[in-house]
Amino acid sequence: MNRTSTLWGWLAAGTLTIFACAAIVVAQTAKPAKKSNSASSLAFRSAVDAPPAGWKGPVFKLSRDYPKTPPKCDAPWLKRKVNFNSPNPTWKEWEGYVQDIIDYVKAGQDPNLAKEWNVAVGGQTKWYHVPWMAFDGQRGREFVHGLTNELSTGLKTFVPTEGRPSGKHDLQGDALVNNQNPLYETWSVGMYNPCGAHVLGQVIPANGEPATYSQGGKNFAKGMPFPEGTVVIKLLNTTADGSAVPYLKNSTTWQANGHVQTGPRDYSTCDRKVRDVHLVQIDLAVVDERSPTRWVYSTLSYDGTHPGATIWDRLRPLGAQWGSDPGSFPAVPQDKSQPLRETVLAPVNIPEHYGCQKRLAGVVDQANSSCVSCHMGAYAAPTPNLNLQAVNIPPIFNFCEMCTTFNEGNKQYFSNYKYPATFPGDGYTTAIPLDSSLQLAVAFAQYAVYKNPTALPRTCPDAGAPPSGTR
Repeated sequence: MNRTSTLWGWLAAGTLTIFACAAIVVAQTAKPAKKSNSASSLAFRSAVDAPPAGWKGPVFKLSRDYPKTPPKCDAPWLKRKVNFNSPNPTWKEWEGYVQDIIDYVKAGQDPNLAKEWNVAVGGQTKWYHVPWMAFDGQRGREFVHGLTNELSTGLKTFVPTEGRPSGKHDLQGDALVNNQNPLYETWSVGMYNPCGAHVLGQVIPANGEPATYSQGGKNFAKGMPFPEGTVVIKLLNTTADGSAVPYLKNSTTWQANGHVQTGPRDYSTCDRKVRDVHLVQIDLAVVDERSPTRWVYSTLSYDGTHPGATIWDRLRPLGAQWGSDPGSFPAVPQDKSQPLRETVLAPVNIPEHYGCQKRLAGVVDQANSSCVSCHMGAYAAPTPNLNLQAVNIPPIFNFCEMCTTFNEGNKQYFSNYKYPATFPGDGYTTAIPLDSSLQLAVAFAQYAVYKNPTALPRTCPDAGAPPSGTR
């Protein structure tokens, strides 16, 4: 485990993109948002950029009025009698649990998500965003829907000829279009419900500086952990459409101020123009203390071939996961491996949704990880130190032989533990556990760059970039 990267890098690696060439629909380049270099103004800005002159479409506004006192959140799934220790879990047992979560998140939303996600439901704010996501000039929040950029994925991976090989995600693939395997971008937005947002407001208060403390020789973020009743949702949109990926037909058509595409596999990542994106996946996560990790994950795939009158009707659960299956390969040797018992897959015919050795992952997720294993790696270095994988925080992706061979790296990565327990071993004892929140991990990482503006080269100027030539 010797590969290092900044946190935006492994967030990008975390959810692979599946995309197809959508037409650019606005020719003007967006204006840079006005700069103010205080931590508070940078943490809570709504977008990296501002709409171009004459823009008539939606404009994203950060939802940040985090509850000051612990709220009560309806959580009917917590009353479901599901077995977290079954040696042979079935989708029939878990289907109602996941449907309870789906019913909760879609309440008050347009059946076809035609314009935007409603953060207010019934006159009350129901959904809140994480600060510091509009800092990085390359991947940070765009102005239309507040989407951030994640890793691009080749069409070969999106629509495989022989299914997706578990544990490997070949981004090159075979030649498909004009002797190239096109790459498509993913643009996503995540939100927390009031129970989760109460924690967000404590971790990153109004001054924009992450609040931390030390206890027993370890570092923690104030306000953690997330309580039962917490719900996290992320909407993943792709530049792919139904002409490239048949099961995306009749999906949503949102707009995003995305990167300018210069070729089938090439993007000018510091230049942006508004283009169409389409919903491909919705990730769901809830806190449930019965789980060996405190969390349960599910992911929904859009399937335009499935009958249904609305977008929600055509969003299909791919399964549920509540642990990393530490008793299964590659966390143990192949000859000692047990069948998966902390992942259950739903019966669907969408080809792209397996993670490592068929642990749960979404359609555009990293195939050598899984929902739980990925999020369990949400850590930050003690502020304001830079966050470097395999140096001061655990490696989340691309360590040696990830998913393919039993070794100490895979044993640690595919392990279970509950907050405040931390990553196995003694290599990252000062790292701050963030209770599975990769968005907060990005927030801490961006704050660290803000505090150390000349420590790392930046591909594109960030929102608080120093004058030219100083970085």
